[in-house]
Amino acid sequence: MFLWCFKPKFYKKSKSTTSYMKIRLDIVRKKRIAMVKNYKTDIVNLLNNGQDYEAYKRTELLLEELRIISCYDLIERFCDCISENLSLMLKKRECPEECREAVSSLIYATAWVPDVPELKDLRAVFTKRFGTFIASSVNHELVEKTELRRLPSRELKIQTVKDVVNEFSINWDPTPLKLMLLRENSALQIKDKVETRADYLNKDTEKSMIDEQSEDESVLSESWRRDSLSKGSLSSSSSSSSSSLKRESVRKKKRNKILPYGIVSPPHTKTGTRNDEKAQEEKEEKKKSVDQKNSRLLGIQDSSRSLTSTSKNEVSTTKENERTSSFERPKLLEYDDVVARLAALRRR
Repeated sequence: MFLWCFKPKFYKKSKSTTSYMKIRLDIVRKKRIAMVKNYKTDIVNLLNNGQDYEAYKRTELLLEELRIISCYDLIERFCDCISENLSLMLKKRECPEECREAVSSLIYATAWVPDVPELKDLRAVFTKRFGTFIASSVNHELVEKTELRRLPSRELKIQTVKDVVNEFSINWDPTPLKLMLLRENSALQIKDKVETRADYLNKDTEKSMIDEQSEDESVLSESWRRDSLSKGSLSSSSSSSSSSLKRESVRKKKRNKILPYGIVSPPHTKTGTRNDEKAQEEKEEKKKSVDQKNSRLLGIQDSSRSLTSTSKNEVSTTKENERTSSFERPKLLEYDDVVARLAALRRR
């Protein structure tokens, strides 16, 4: 007892926390064991009443309690290892190999076992002396029972029911329960197949809708192109002189404009500087030839217009002469003749 007072702080803190942890583990373990007994009695009562499926479900709670009790057993074993090797831990500044698994497992268990608050104090003591723990040195059984735990399988549940039946010496036939579980499993498989088929059909319908939309867009783009080409042909047939200019303007517009409905014009290939100069010279020559043709056509049109206007004037003059020639003015009587005729009419 006298030597205990002169021990360093690390020794005192670790010794006291491990002792308190054992006491806490005993209290919590007793509670869990009582819960296990209650679940077992519930399973027995359900089997006696013919409720096999309900007893089968109750095994999940029973297995969960047994899992937690096994975690408590591992923690208690690690506490015993630390209490036995405390003198060795005092001599070395680093954590010895004999206690490395126990220290790292207890530090790891603080996040997964909330029923034992003394684990936090022990973690603070170990991290202050040895630093962070190594995750690879944690006990694999503790990791499987805490972080990597999964729902128990069907075989494990049936086996736990059998163990309870053997413990309480009950006559029980597992065949109806197995048949029920097989039916349930087959129904779930059929449901999963139906759901997967429905998802597949939905995906197919979505793909068909997308394909139809793309086809509609292609049809519309083709109709737009046909309309533009038909308009170009009508305008070219109206006047032979402006057809070449319009075709060149349409080609330029098609090169520069962005087509609708997601159709993109093909990219122009880049040529060298010499090719660009040649292309510009050819364009200028074409423009000159087109201007000369247009000037000739305009002269021809003006001459034709003047001829038509002169012919129209001649026709109008001839019509006016015919009208004047056909019209003859009546001859007027003299005054004396009029007076003589009136006197003759009065005499009568």
